[in-house]
This record gives sequence, structure tokens and C-alpha cells, in this order.
Amino acid sequence: MSLSRASLTLCLAIYSLQPSKTFAQQAAGQSCDFPVVVADFNNRLVRDLATADFSVRLGEVPRTVSNSSVDSGPKRVAIILDASRNIPEDEWKLETETAASFAENARPKDLFAFLVIGAKDTEGSLLSSGEVEERLRQLEGSRPASSEGSERIYDAVLDAVNRLAPPQFGDAIFLFGHHEDIGSTTNPDHMLDLVLRNRLRFYAISFADRLAKLPAGYDLNKPLPKGFGRSKLELLSAETGYYFSFHNVRSLNYPGQMPLFKNFLSDLYAWIAEPYRLRLSGFDIKNKTALEIDVKNLDTQKVHRNGIHYPRFLYPCDAPLEKAP
Repeated sequence: MSLSRASLTLCLAIYSLQPSKTFAQQAAGQSCDFPVVVADFNNRLVRDLATADFSVRLGEVPRTVSNSSVDSGPKRVAIILDASRNIPEDEWKLETETAASFAENARPKDLFAFLVIGAKDTEGSLLSSGEVEERLRQLEGSRPASSEGSERIYDAVLDAVNRLAPPQFGDAIFLFGHHEDIGSTTNPDHMLDLVLRNRLRFYAISFADRLAKLPAGYDLNKPLPKGFGRSKLELLSAETGYYFSFHNVRSLNYPGQMPLFKNFLSDLYAWIAEPYRLRLSGFDIKNKTALEIDVKNLDTQKVHRNGIHYPRFLYPCDAPLEKAP
């Protein structure tokens, strides 16, 4: 039986009002907010970018940024100090001094988790900026006794993830200690996945000489020997978009170096305090997916690609954020 011309016209009109499958999939897609830091050649924040200035690829597919803004709201930071016996006294002095200088940059509403590797008792509740700075100043002259030769950094990072649970936008973990773990029961790959899943940022500073174990006179223009590749902790920092930096004690003792280093810490705290909040929406990811972000017209903005910091992977963003076991 054939349709009349009027019935056919009505059917086509009704069909044209139905959303396409692609549109329906987009409408039901995920939405994700994540922090992005853009810094100029002097490590200073670039705060005047518009949404259209960002270029994003998710799983190698171009995506549109639906919104971006500088998020200057209160932030939470987990500070980890390594007090194990493997930390020499001069490194410990720098750990506490620079951690206190770092905390001086906090705003009144910022909060801190505070963990000390190798100490018997570590504060469990979140502290105000004034409280954490006071604890750090006390530790400058009173190192906790430790019979612990292990550096259980993975365990401490896992503890920090739990202290910041449930996670909030812009949460960060900042380690002052060595780049290699000794003695943790935490699986490093699980730790990495958990930090990325909860969209945390991981920064770290060490006062050890990263290349001290190289043979005398080794040509640094050559590839480093086996065993000198990036550690799991360095990879963790890189995959959250940041880096594990090394500043040996001797170099920082040169005249004028400490003021410069404290300026560097101030810049890093600004990165934590006021990142861009980028929002992607209308996409669908099932598991860990590569993320790439660029800024258009880099030269005009005085931005180098190495100055763009963001998580290298996203997990499904509409799923509940995971609390560590």
C-alpha cells in the first residue's frame, strides 16, 4: 500500500526533527575539566589566553575546548618530605628550608596534607598554610629520628592520594626527596594509574646529584649508560605534565643561587594556584586515552611548547574518581 503525498510529507517532516545518531552520541558524551598550565620563557604564568587559543587532540582526534578560564580558587597540596636515613643532613636542611619557602606562597584558603617519609607520626588532617609552614620551620632544626633505611616514596604518594580523596580540581602532590623508591609495597604502575585517574599533578625536587654515579670524566654529550634512564617517579611527574627537577647542594651554595631558586619555587606555586581550567565535552572514552594540547601562535604569546603543562592521558571523566585501596 502506497503512502499519499500528504502522509509522506508528514513522515519526512517528523524524521527531520529527530536528532542524528552522531548528535545523540555527542549529547550523551562525557564532560571533563582538567588543569593546564601555560608559562612563558621565564616560567611566569600566561593568564590572558582565550578558549580559541587552545588546540586539543584526544586519542589523536581533534577536539573542541568548550570552555577555559583561569581557576584561582583554593587549592590543596600534599607535601612529602623524605627524612629517611638515605637523605644526608645537608639535603635535609635544604628540603625543609625550601619546602617552607614554597609554602610561604600559599593563599589563606589553600590547604595542605603533610607527610614525612621515615617519621613515626605524620599529621593526618589537612593543615592551613600557616600550620604547615610552622611545622616545616620546626623541622629545620629538629629532624625526626628515623631507623628506616628504606625510602618508601610510592607508599607515601599513595597515602597522599588518599589524603586528597575525594579529589578536587587542581589538587597537587609535591615531593622533596630522591627520585628512586626503596622498599615500598605499592605497585608503581598502579600508583601512576591512580594519580592520573584522579587528575592529580605531581611535582618533585631533589637535592641529590642526578649524575653523581657516572664514571669520572664521562662525556655528557653521549647517551647515558643503562640504568640512568628516567625513574618511575620521574615518569610519574612527566605523565601528569610536570617534571622532577634536580638542584644539587653544591650548586645552590654558590652566591646568589638561593634567591633565584626561591623565585623558581614561587613560580611553581603560582602554577599550582592558578592553572587554566579547560573543559572538553561531547566525547566518549572507555579507558586511558592520550591527550595532546597546544597553544596557537606560540611566538606571539611568547610560549614554548615545553611551557605547556597538562596530563598526558585522560581516563573516563564521568566515572567516579577512584579512592586508593
